[in-house]
Amino acid sequence: MADPNKGFQIRHLTETEEALIGKLVTIQEEYESPSEEDFNKITPFILGDNEEDSMTRKQHITELTILNVQLIVEHSKRIPGFESIFKEDQITLLKTCFSEVMMLRAARRYDTETDSIYFAHNKPYTRETFHRASMGEFGDTTFRFCRTMCCMEVDNVEYALLTAIVTFCDTPKLLARKKVERFREFYIEILRSYTTINRPADENYFATLLSILDELRTLGDMNSKHYSFLKVYYKKLPPCLEEIWQTAMLHT
Repeated sequence: MADPNKGFQIRHLTETEEALIGKLVTIQEEYESPSEEDFNKITPFILGDNEEDSMTRKQHITELTILNVQLIVEHSKRIPGFESIFKEDQITLLKTCFSEVMMLRAARRYDTETDSIYFAHNKPYTRETFHRASMGEFGDTTFRFCRTMCCMEVDNVEYALLTAIVTFCDTPKLLARKKVERFREFYIEILRSYTTINRPADENYFATLLSILDELRTLGDMNSKHYSFLKVYYKKLPPCLEEIWQTAMLHT
């Protein structure tokens, strides 16, 4: 793999870039978790070993996923640059990136001490949670990725920038592909500058983050099929999600 920093001169972030980073982190935190009111409305996660209990647990994960996808949609709309592209391209990007963004959100909410993901209001979701909901393979993949990110000690700024990069994903189905690519490259360059300044002792850190993006795309393609169970329970999704799910399922 070629060195992505070859020929790159270390530079300080401009005031505008610093402000942009601050905005990305604020947006990330604002749309991090469903409201307590919304969370309390979903099907509770119950224990029990019969088939009905397992279906109820899957229902809980399904409804929690929908809440998180709604947050991803609102988050994406507020990433600087996203609203400036065609509405059709916004939908295409969301269709392509939602699974990858979901993985980044899970990693950011992962706790190593309990080996749990806290999707909402300090409620831990463990590997066992996913196995009890008959989603063990999906859970195992997610937890492996979370541990990788945790071992790298990815910080909140890097998560925010990775999310922006993933949102402006590389897909051929865009009306204005070059414009989306420019936004993607813009955020990649900010990430490169930020990591070079803040992690000078690890010259390979930025390259490793870029390799994570490749891994995310692979994992996103693999995991999209695990969201197809939504249609089992919801004959009609909220309008803002309907188009996203329709095409997202075509990736499986």
